[in-house]
Amino acid sequence: MRVPDIRHAAVVAKAIADDFYDDRLDLSARDVAPGSTWSRIPEVECVTRLGNTGASPRAIRLFLTFVAAMDRARDATRLWNNGIELFQAHPEFFEPSEASAIPLSMLRAWLSQYGVSQRHGPDSSAWHTIARSLAVEGNPVSRVVDSGVGNAGELLSYLRTSYMGQYRFPFLRGPKIGPMWVRMLVAPGGATIDDIGTIPVAVDVHVRRVTRNLGVVDTLDMAEDKARQVIQDTWLAGVAATSIGGPRGVAGTCAALDPALWFFGKFGCSHCENAPQPVPIGRACNHCQLRVSA
Repeated sequence: MRVPDIRHAAVVAKAIADDFYDDRLDLSARDVAPGSTWSRIPEVECVTRLGNTGASPRAIRLFLTFVAAMDRARDATRLWNNGIELFQAHPEFFEPSEASAIPLSMLRAWLSQYGVSQRHGPDSSAWHTIARSLAVEGNPVSRVVDSGVGNAGELLSYLRTSYMGQYRFPFLRGPKIGPMWVRMLVAPGGATIDDIGTIPVAVDVHVRRVTRNLGVVDTLDMAEDKARQVIQDTWLAGVAATSIGGPRGVAGTCAALDPALWFFGKFGCSHCENAPQPVPIGRACNHCQLRVSA
């Protein structure tokens, strides 16, 4: 692995974020529905739909919390769309006090039927546990969901706590999902979270692919945990060295870069790696290590 070039990371971060938030990505060669790129992010689209039906800010943050916990090695678009169908049909599954009282077998059946769970036993058990933890008032996670106010470091720390040998927030506490969930609470969830600039990008296959393909840092031969740390540190330093936009509450931070990286990886790099000839979608493609057509 070569030493990360922070100046290069800054240039790439700005190009991706600016093209993403200013709707300058060329998606003409992709099978992508029309609309702004930010609105195409699965959880953003679903929150917009919920807001249009009159869902409260608290209900939206509960929706984001429960569905985010299920977002592990999944087709994100399908998961979030399935989640909104479940929410509309059975809102009680998203209300902590009610969900924690639902028999686990019934919860498992409905999560499976709506395609929200994937590993039905562990997923439904995690949902139940998260509901019980959220039903306890006064902790940082319950407060941010209920009132929309919190601190990034405190939230990530509390996600990792346990009670009587059981994690309070299984799956939600993971190194990918945790940072992603905190960002979602702010945008599109509307929460106000202090120290959001400390939240790193949520590293998945798409973010790792972008980081490598655009020459920011190659972690191909690194173990997953080590690669994640290097990628997060590099993008944090890169964003700190430049100025990027983003939604209110996350602009100028890796929390704003995160969805832009994911989108770029899914519709940019992933497409090009499987196409006969790579086709660029934005200015960052000028730094691509693949063969890009003119």
